[in-house]
Amino acid sequence: MTRQLILLACLAFAPWAHASDCTATSPPAGALVGQGLLDPATPDAERQRLGDALMCSALAGNASSQEIAGSLYRWGPRHPAHVFPEDHARARDLLTAAASQGRLGAMLKLAELELADGHPREAMIWVQVEGQFYRRREGKADVVEDTTVASYYVMLLKRATDALGRWDVAALDREIDARIAMVEAQIAALPPHHDRSPPLSRGKVPPQQRMHGASPTDIQEGAYAQFFAEIGPDGRVARSWLIDAYPNPGSGLRVSRALQEVRWNALPAGDTTMRYAIVPLTVASLQRSIHLKS
Repeated sequence: MTRQLILLACLAFAPWAHASDCTATSPPAGALVGQGLLDPATPDAERQRLGDALMCSALAGNASSQEIAGSLYRWGPRHPAHVFPEDHARARDLLTAAASQGRLGAMLKLAELELADGHPREAMIWVQVEGQFYRRREGKADVVEDTTVASYYVMLLKRATDALGRWDVAALDREIDARIAMVEAQIAALPPHHDRSPPLSRGKVPPQQRMHGASPTDIQEGAYAQFFAEIGPDGRVARSWLIDAYPNPGSGLRVSRALQEVRWNALPAGDTTMRYAIVPLTVASLQRSIHLKS
């Protein structure tokens, strides 16, 4: 994404840009979520206030706010919280801004958005870019994993491939390389980020758990869900809210039942700090330790 695109995005969202007290860290996305941004029971007026604050934070450069707002604009009234109207142009700008800060979830959502809008080439580029950054982060040679249920990433790649049809491999590779280089340059230009919150381990799921209600589509196409989770001192989820999902928010609500079983590291005795994380879950990742029951 170019700096010009960032400027155009800011101009497009000018109604939210008047609040002078927004920065890249304030208000934090977690605080807005905790106040009810993603809660369907939040009164309309309060949801509007929180949505305006989220956009202000997103325009100030908060990557979490950009990604969450992009999801909300992508789904519109189909999202349980129904914060914003459905607007794919605004969703694209916000998710592109988040992807330029290295947010892998935003890259996958851009692929889904481009597929839905009939742009399979753009979708394929974002799938490949996300795969490259994922491999770097995880130190893996590939993103395809051995599982008896469909991997979300593999099925997304298949959907993009099927929609794209025949293509010039060399030309597409050049576009992918150029996009990777652009994102790398954007990430390198970001100011240093210092996280002062207590460390959070990778979440683990205890064995012999059950996830009821998994649909055939969830299992065959690799359901994916992304949550904002509040994690207590004991390493358990205290509260959680759905941000995004595939094939639809209903799949996310079904996957959310398994989120309560995930465990993170507990804090030392006496430390009551609440920790926050954006947590992605897929049916394929859950299959290893959770018995899926349709």
